Amino acid sequence: MARKNAVLIVMAFVVATLVGCKKSPDEIFSEEKSGVVLICNEYYYDITLANGNHIYFTGLDGDGDFTGLTSDKEEVTKNPAILNGTGFFIDQTGRILTNRHVVAPGIDKSTVRRNVNAIINLYAAYIEMLQDSISQRYDAIQEYANGTVTYDEWGNAYTSLSGEDIQQLSQELDNLKQQYAYAENVKEEVRGNILSDNFTIQLHSQFGIAYDGDNVNSWSDFMKTPCELLRASSDADTDLALLQLKSKSTPQGKYVFEIDEEKAYKSDKMKINQPLYMIGYNYGVALAKTNKGIKAQFTSGTLTQLPDGNRITYSIPAKQGSSGSPVVDDDGRLVAVNFAGSDGSDNFNFGIPMLRVLTFLK
Repeated sequence: MARKNAVLIVMAFVVATLVGCKKSPDEIFSEEKSGVVLICNEYYYDITLANGNHIYFTGLDGDGDFTGLTSDKEEVTKNPAILNGTGFFIDQTGRILTNRHVVAPGIDKSTVRRNVNAIINLYAAYIEMLQDSISQRYDAIQEYANGTVTYDEWGNAYTSLSGEDIQQLSQELDNLKQQYAYAENVKEEVRGNILSDNFTIQLHSQFGIAYDGDNVNSWSDFMKTPCELLRASSDADTDLALLQLKSKSTPQGKYVFEIDEEKAYKSDKMKINQPLYMIGYNYGVALAKTNKGIKAQFTSGTLTQLPDGNRITYSIPAKQGSSGSPVVDDDGRLVAVNFAGSDGSDNFNFGIPMLRVLTFLK
């Protein structure tokens, strides 16, 4: 009897311990939100032409046209594109895990090439139009001069123009010839800047972050806590990047999400319909900003599709700005990094599983 009671006591202790491991959503959020940051990426794109001149722009609009197009570097640096996303601390050295598309937004090179070449061709066509005007003026002067010439009965030519008139017209014709030749050189130089398939686009970015509770009134407030890009994944299926605080030190008291290969959440442990939670900044500043500073959001759902090695799928609602958010289980352990939503629905979203995160961080 005593032995039976002892077994029951041990079993009760084990059950209590297991139950105790689980955390309430409020406990998870309260503990971990300090380690989740709102990222601000101020960026623009730069193309160097064959003649050494630069074209700057901030992106492409819905029609594929340039936004913020300029040849003035000072102008584009004062009016960069702004992108918000989420990231989270993974160690005490200030390293922040996020999505590649948050810190290194891609752009369609074929559309950029087509746009640039269209601008170049339009400029060349404008020069040709000026050349046509020069040619017409040249022909008109010659026609006028020829109209002043008469012939006597022996075939001798005479003009009604004075010597001064003839000199002025000759000088104007010479000037027109020089203008036409100069325009031809400019046109050829312009056409020499036509982009080939192997041109490069340089992305210029500066990064800053804000913490839950910070007061943010302008984009410059983010840059008070500057970051640098350590690296971004070159694997198309791994939308991950790593930032680091320029101080190289995670502030005291900020939660650090554990990424340990021995303790990593294995995909084979995941079960359909298990609870999952995400801490992030849906819609960036637009939704995060409150009268008490910016506030992270806590959203929940369940696993809706088992991992395939590249992604896991869950029913956690997410919007733009939540890219790079940590996804955790009901123990608060990191399960995935949120990176995309499904077309036509906010309620089915994708995360990058831990094994792929570990591969990226090696």
